[in-house]
Amino acid sequence: MRSRQTLTRQIGGFLVIAAVLTTIPLVSKADSTRESMLIDLKVKGADGRLLNLKAPKQGALVLVFQSLECPISNAYSPLLTEIAREFSGDKLVMTGLFVDPDRDDAEIAGHAKDYDLRFPVASDRDGAITTKLGVKVTPEVVVIDDQHRVRYQGRIDDQYAERGKRNATPKTHELADALRAVLAGNEVEVARTEAVGCPLPSPSKASEAAPTYSNAVAEILKNRCVDCHQPGQVGPFSLLTFDQARKRSADIATVVESRNMPPWKAAPGFGGPFQHSRAMSDKEIKTLVAWSEAGAPEGTPGGALQPSTSAGGWSLGEPDLVIEMPEAFTIPASGEDIYKCFVVPTNLPQDVYVSAIEYRPGSKAAVHHVLSYVDTSGNARKRDQADPSPGYTCFSGPMIDPHGDLGGWAPGNEPSFLPDGIGRSLPKRSDVVMQVHYHPSGKVETDRTKMGLYFTKKPVKQVLHWTAAANQGMVLPRDNPRIEIKASWRAPVDLDAYAVTPHMHLLGKDMTMVLTEPD
Repeated sequence: MRSRQTLTRQIGGFLVIAAVLTTIPLVSKADSTRESMLIDLKVKGADGRLLNLKAPKQGALVLVFQSLECPISNAYSPLLTEIAREFSGDKLVMTGLFVDPDRDDAEIAGHAKDYDLRFPVASDRDGAITTKLGVKVTPEVVVIDDQHRVRYQGRIDDQYAERGKRNATPKTHELADALRAVLAGNEVEVARTEAVGCPLPSPSKASEAAPTYSNAVAEILKNRCVDCHQPGQVGPFSLLTFDQARKRSADIATVVESRNMPPWKAAPGFGGPFQHSRAMSDKEIKTLVAWSEAGAPEGTPGGALQPSTSAGGWSLGEPDLVIEMPEAFTIPASGEDIYKCFVVPTNLPQDVYVSAIEYRPGSKAAVHHVLSYVDTSGNARKRDQADPSPGYTCFSGPMIDPHGDLGGWAPGNEPSFLPDGIGRSLPKRSDVVMQVHYHPSGKVETDRTKMGLYFTKKPVKQVLHWTAAANQGMVLPRDNPRIEIKASWRAPVDLDAYAVTPHMHLLGKDMTMVLTEPD
């Protein structure tokens, strides 16, 4: 058994949250059954029909604990529907139980339709069923036989090694294996695993001596969280109201204590200080942890936090030029990550310089990040024309020699203006190449990302350039899971450094950058 440890990796797919996890050992066949404590239980489905949570004779009942606000739970939707179809018949009853205490049946039914869930869904708002079965996270599954015995409980498969660490190709399929065993009248080889996902909403209890939502927590959430965690933004759930924050209090405490939220990857105490740092202070973290441990008291009841507003949706004001993908791109509900480059002509009559760039991803659930480049050669257009689908496939880079770059976006990014006298070069009649990294969210998504460009208003004395310290000839030994790869770049002239962007794919664990000055 592994003790609690803090995980420091950021979520690789949709920026959400990482967590402190406890791993329990697998349970052998000898320990494979226990009474479910659910005998002839009936619940009202989201469609109003009465659902009998009972396994058919010589069959199995599968309870899938889900949440509308958990990206991992949502990402499993296509697989759950596939399993429901594979085992369809009179020997299987499969029911999705949503644990969100503040979501009504209409929202749950709409969510099931959006994610194409082909099995009945209901609510466990009060946590009665999760408590009886000892469910800890979403998604977690429980398989019960016709003798009311729990034959399997835990994860669906090993697609997620931990929150923030997704396996491209699952190697185990515990839910499907358990169903085959139960329906065949056999023992389940692995009867218990630790599910990976989002913690259940916190119960409502209070302590007078602790920080309260009204006197401390709301201000922290306003300053640090709700820019992303509000309707229409990249956060998978909203934190504008007390009830929304209360039910997530334990998870909030976990992710801020591990410094996985707010998203800020620079290690504390190394380098800096950095502009636009999103890192919370020790005092803020201690306040949120103390509030959670006290049961998330409300204090003086008050109104909800106000959503952030901006001119026309742009936080920096109306752009001088808006660059938008030429056509919408459809991301499938499941599958591997997708990298696409979209070419957009600027048709500028003269050279300009760019002072600020603001991105607006079209699908905040599926866009992982965006990087943009300037092409004056026309080679990106040729690649686009040769690819029959929208844009062209471009893993890692634009696959051309660009003139320059136009920055990028990832969840938590805050746009800002460069100092006066500095700008990025954008030549006349050049093309902008937007490379977008998509990851499937569990339902079909449509994206048409756009970016706003703000031109310099004062004479430009210095042009912002980018370069890379990269090791293209790296070799990763099979038997070394933590090999160090080094790269360097020597500055040819005196310069000012304005930003650094560590960037790795798939196997990267951490990166350290050291500057050696001439003396």
